[in-house]
Amino acid sequence: MKHARTWVNITAVCVITSLFLAGCGAGNDTKQGGSSPTAAQSTEKAVQTAAPDRIMKDAMGHEVKVPAQPKNIIAPFLEDSMTAIGVKPAAQWSAAGEPQLYLQNVLKDVPVLDMNGGLKPEQALSHNPDLIIMLAPTYMKNGTYEEFSKIAPTFVLSTNENDWRGNLTKLGEVLGKTSEAEQALKKYDQQLKESKEKIHAAIGDKTAVLLQSADEKGFKLFGANFYSGNMLYQGFGFKQPKLLKGDYDTYSLEALAQLDDVDYIFVLSGKGRAKAPVDNPLWKQLPAVKQGHVYEVDSGHWFNQNAIANKLIMDDVLRSLVK
Repeated sequence: MKHARTWVNITAVCVITSLFLAGCGAGNDTKQGGSSPTAAQSTEKAVQTAAPDRIMKDAMGHEVKVPAQPKNIIAPFLEDSMTAIGVKPAAQWSAAGEPQLYLQNVLKDVPVLDMNGGLKPEQALSHNPDLIIMLAPTYMKNGTYEEFSKIAPTFVLSTNENDWRGNLTKLGEVLGKTSEAEQALKKYDQQLKESKEKIHAAIGDKTAVLLQSADEKGFKLFGANFYSGNMLYQGFGFKQPKLLKGDYDTYSLEALAQLDDVDYIFVLSGKGRAKAPVDNPLWKQLPAVKQGHVYEVDSGHWFNQNAIANKLIMDDVLRSLVK
């Protein structure tokens, strides 16, 4: 009788142990990610929490359905800002087939757009974009908004092409990169502050100009509201010469004599750019020329105004003036 009870007890323990192990096995299957209800629920939850497409109003008043995570973006002449926030376009702007060379360390493998007269709808279509961003309405001269919007959601960013800071911020909003845009501007402001301090410590309050030669027609000067003129006068704090009046006016060669109050001359150079009038007697008599304070600068980033281009301008000026 005693033996019978013992056998019953052993049998009961085995049954309980088997049930326990079976339960553990089921738990292991779930952790290994089979087709368990828990794994399916996790996947469904991830889909539900993915960022949805957004309806945003562009600068022309269009209600645009902006993809949550666009993959193929065409945004002519916004490549500097896109690069600053870590986004690579599907194709890039060019002038006469030449892209912005200062960005090619990042964009060298990106196809080039034919931007003669503006982006063409068929050009945009050939790159299969899921989002088109136009810097301003003027970038649609070769097509209408309706034509582009049939290809992909099309967002016109701004009515002010010169407001690069505001446009960078807006671009960050459109692409879901608000934090990246804020950080890019914060870093830029710090770099400009440090550059300005170094320049002032090295040379004090001086006068400077950015000059673009026009051969026998004369020369142009960049004003405080025109591309790199803004960096010279509002960014670095250089004084303007008495001759400078407008933002991008042409002056006769005889007016060279009036640059006698200029301490530093930056001359726009690059492919297709006219050379400075170095053989002109009026040029040779300028104090800046006599003192060797003339510096050729690359039109690729000096004829520009964006975060990365401006940083390169800082580097150029520091290299030239801060010994």
